[in-house]
Amino acid sequence: MAAQLADTTDGRLMLMFYDSVKSPPTPTSPPMMNASPPLIAGIEAALPAGIPIVGGGVLGDFNFQPTYQFCDTVVAQQSVVGALFGGDVIPYSRIMHGCTLMDGIYHTITRIEGPVIYEIDGMPAANRIDRLYGDSSWRSQLPVRRLSLGINYGDKFGDFQEDQMVARLIVGVVPNDTGIVLFEPDLESGTSIQFMLRDGQTIIESARRNSTELMQQIVADGQTPRFAIYIDCAGRAAQVSDTLTEEAAEVQAVMNEYGVPLIGFYSGVEVAPLMGRSRGLDWTGVLLVLTEG
Repeated sequence: MAAQLADTTDGRLMLMFYDSVKSPPTPTSPPMMNASPPLIAGIEAALPAGIPIVGGGVLGDFNFQPTYQFCDTVVAQQSVVGALFGGDVIPYSRIMHGCTLMDGIYHTITRIEGPVIYEIDGMPAANRIDRLYGDSSWRSQLPVRRLSLGINYGDKFGDFQEDQMVARLIVGVVPNDTGIVLFEPDLESGTSIQFMLRDGQTIIESARRNSTELMQQIVADGQTPRFAIYIDCAGRAAQVSDTLTEEAAEVQAVMNEYGVPLIGFYSGVEVAPLMGRSRGLDWTGVLLVLTEG
């Protein structure tokens, strides 16, 4: 797909969507997901260097059912679609997750196979989380609601920076109750992680602040915002985050304030540039604004 679009010298943005779900959950096992890292790497290998990739992995519904996408002239599953933007379009994007560090302590993945973490700090991963929760009630959640893993791509010993952290959603526990299943299989043994907490009010505040700051940046740069897309993790919806209002409403309010048309949807994985690279994200909102100079 990317090779078909790579013959341009004017690429400003790659907009890309793919099917998140490889196989839906069963009564005895969590869903299996298609991984974004090799997909992103393949696209980057075919495109001119420096073109940001923004998009996401789509879901059939909140129960991790498969999806259908319009792919040129057909409707298909297990597919990826994309468009390359150029010309006078200048893209601005901002990631927001609103997670906070649980204790700031770094832990180490000591055994992992694909998306399944079996050991953290030499201890069965599920048992390690039992200690954090104080009990095992979290094991019945699909996905785990309050806790996520964080990978810091900035200064590991500097101040916490939301836009330098990648959140990894814990989908559930493997049938033997020892390992935990992640949404993305991109981590490896030896990776340093931190436990992060998701708080509904913090998520809402983050959506409002980041949306406002992005629009202020666009205006300060002398650009005219023309259109916005909000790719929002399904886990951030009010019914999952236990909030009375939708955090996406904060994005809507800011776009209405600036008179910018907005479209959005709930996703399984969000893709956006972070620390100089396009990455797959979890439990994140990605706001993309297309502007004209």
